[in-house]
Amino acid sequence: MADAAAGPARQTAPSGGRAGERSGQSPPPISVCIVCRNEADRLEPCLRSATWADEVLVLDLSSSDGSADVARRHGARVFTREPFPIVEPLRNELADRARNAWILALDPDERVTPGLAAELARVAARQDVDAVVTPRMNVDLGYPPANPLHRYEPQIRMYRRDRVRWPEVPNALPEIAPGRLHRLPSRDDLVIVHDRNRTIPEAVERALRYAPVQGQSMVDRGQPFSARAMLGDMAGYAHKQIVRGRAWEDGVPGLLRAGFLLAFRFYVWAAFWQASGARRTAEDDRLLRRLGGVVDALAATGRTAGAPWRLARRAAERLRRGG
Repeated sequence: MADAAAGPARQTAPSGGRAGERSGQSPPPISVCIVCRNEADRLEPCLRSATWADEVLVLDLSSSDGSADVARRHGARVFTREPFPIVEPLRNELADRARNAWILALDPDERVTPGLAAELARVAARQDVDAVVTPRMNVDLGYPPANPLHRYEPQIRMYRRDRVRWPEVPNALPEIAPGRLHRLPSRDDLVIVHDRNRTIPEAVERALRYAPVQGQSMVDRGQPFSARAMLGDMAGYAHKQIVRGRAWEDGVPGLLRAGFLLAFRFYVWAAFWQASGARRTAEDDRLLRRLGGVVDALAATGRTAGAPWRLARRAAERLRRGG
């Protein structure tokens, strides 16, 4: 019998393995495209999971850890260029070098499951589809999530390169013609496994790398900063990650996942404020003072409501001492 004190079992993520390799059959006409910088240890599992595809292309951003050598050992076509802060325009650049019409864009910390490989091969034979939404399972600190919000995060990753181009801003999605987007069901056997944050230092490094770029992109799009917009967005995002995502159901790893994501979002807004000129405005001050007044009122209400209980506890303590 298992030890009841051992705690809950860790829910495992699907294996990438040798995704969907099919002996005796021609590989599907899909080019896997990966942009990489100094991620040799992550890149190897990613490449192993893509052996089923017709070709694998790696764009190495002048890595110093041997990432390009890892890619060559796995038979990938390797191209090099100077580093660039965002991946979206680089996906277009690499896709232009592919020999197939279908592109599967992967990050070095992602793996394709065998079931997903087989399903993408089937979709690639269709003529009525330009892009495919695949579910992505975000694994943080070694723990896959239970909630569908993170277990099956929808991602546009496979697409026809002559029909789909990525916008040149962070985290923007390409435009897909109506009716030409195919969505895969949310199932464990059809996911991209995303080993997002293996350690806390990795989570911090990711925020330091990407948040300032996203903040600057908000400025570049002409978006004005305001405390009202920041607080409204942060409140909605906190509700999404903690309440809708039911972070507590994944224990401490779930709470840490929500914390990482909220901290990253806050850093984006802080970077946006600084890139906007770091101005303190009268409108922002008025809003924050009003919110401060609400907080003070709630705190006072809590103190008043708790006063009888505090008095009762003190009386009980005096009785115990007197006894």
